[in-house]
Amino acid sequence: MTASARLIAVIAIVLTMGLAARAARRPAPHEGPPLTSVPYAFAAWHGQEAPPLDAETARLLGADAYLNRTYTAAGVAPVGLYVAYYADQRPGVSLHSPLHCLPGTGWDTLDVSTVGVPLDGDASGSVRQLVIRRYDERAVVLYWYAIHDRMIASEVQSKLWLIHDGLRFHRSDAALVRLVVPASTGAVAPAAAQAFGFMRDLVPYLHRIWS
Repeated sequence: MTASARLIAVIAIVLTMGLAARAARRPAPHEGPPLTSVPYAFAAWHGQEAPPLDAETARLLGADAYLNRTYTAAGVAPVGLYVAYYADQRPGVSLHSPLHCLPGTGWDTLDVSTVGVPLDGDASGSVRQLVIRRYDERAVVLYWYAIHDRMIASEVQSKLWLIHDGLRFHRSDAALVRLVVPASTGAVAPAAAQAFGFMRDLVPYLHRIWS
C-alpha cells in the first residue's frame, strides 16, 4: 500500500469514527439537491437521459440520487454527465473515486492530472483530468467532488472537508460529478478542450443547487 493510500485509509477511518460518535445527535440527512433541475438544454448543449444503471451497479454505488445523461452539440463529440449525490457519508455508503472504479470496467488510465478552475469572485476549485483507454477506444474524463459549493479534485482533501463540515455543521452530504468525452487516437487535446468547455457551461447550474 502506498503512503497516499495509507493516508486515505486513515482519514476514512477517522471520518467513520467521527460520524459514528455523533450519530445519536446527528440531525436528519440533508435533503438532496434537485438534480432533475439541471436543464436538458443550456448554451449549445442538448441532453437526453442515458440508460439507467443496472440494479447491481446502483446497489454498489449506494447513491441517494443520481443523474445520468448524454449531451450533444453540433460538430462535437457527445459528453456523458454523471452526478451521484450522497445525503450522508456512512460506513459502506460514500463517494466513490473514478480512479478506483474505472479499472473494474475494463478501462486503463494513461494519464492523471489536477487542473485548477477559477470560480466566481476570487474563489477557485480543482478538477481531476484522466486520459483512459479500453482496447482501441480513448476518452477524457473530468471529475470532482462537490462539497457544499466547493469543487475538489483530491480524494484526501475531500475527506478532510467532510470531516470539517461534519464537525462544524453536522453535515456530510456531497456529490461526485463526472464528465466523459470520447477521443480518437491522437486527438486527446481537442477532447479535453471540449470537456472543459462543457464544464464551464454546466457549473453555474450546479452551483445553483448546491448549498
